[in-house]
Amino acid sequence: MRASTSNTLQDRVSDAATARRLVVTWQHPIERTISPVGMLSFDGHGYRFHYLRKALQVNGFRPFLGFPDLHGQYTSDTLFPLFAQRAMTPRRPDFTRWVKRLGLPDDASPWEQITRSGGHRQGDTIQLFPVPTVADGRLECDFLVHGMRHIADRPTTVVGDVVTPTRDQVERQLATLAPGDELRLHDEPSNTINPLAILTTTRDNMPLGWVPDLLVEEIHRIPDHHRARVTALAVNGPEAGWHLRLLAHLSLLVPDGFDVFADERWQPNTS
Repeated sequence: MRASTSNTLQDRVSDAATARRLVVTWQHPIERTISPVGMLSFDGHGYRFHYLRKALQVNGFRPFLGFPDLHGQYTSDTLFPLFAQRAMTPRRPDFTRWVKRLGLPDDASPWEQITRSGGHRQGDTIQLFPVPTVADGRLECDFLVHGMRHIADRPTTVVGDVVTPTRDQVERQLATLAPGDELRLHDEPSNTINPLAILTTTRDNMPLGWVPDLLVEEIHRIPDHHRARVTALAVNGPEAGWHLRLLAHLSLLVPDGFDVFADERWQPNTS
């Protein structure tokens, strides 16, 4: 796989993948709860996968196909099949359209694709989330705005005002957004499902969706997280499906020594 990759692409992937990790989550097929169970990483040369200690406490979870040992550490020179099949081959006629929706170039690698898309497949129980990088006093992370199909016709409190956007209003806002446009984050403590929920809105505070739940606990650890810089990376039409409507980038000042996913729950479950 590496032999067929151009030097330019390899350099870009290596730079982007330095300390790059993806949290592997599993959704309970009945309860619909989403739980982090593993970590997939790429150092520019090879891939690693291990389960998290917290996976042992996830109700109903069983080891993934190809990774039978919950205490093992797996390595490979190529992307593991379970994850590689979540990327699209360049031989597909719709490949260019697909990577454009992800804000990627035509030579996007499978790793770049799953990092942006979350490896989502219809009816699947596995999702991938990029671990934010922390360098030079800033946290940086791309994220797909979640819950966009549910935001319309839902009373939502933003900066003390109750807003109930219609489906048409949401679509009009998305139609006017372009890559590079500023977005905003707002805490939503009144959220009955997750009091730590963080809304993603337009500059004029029109709700569009939410920051993924996986990130909100880490963001709330950061003082002045409401000062985050958030910009649109890719904006897609209805044909892309709600999952890929809006990809955003988050940049946020963090205290000295700050790290993400560093407590006991996130430690590898290796022997």
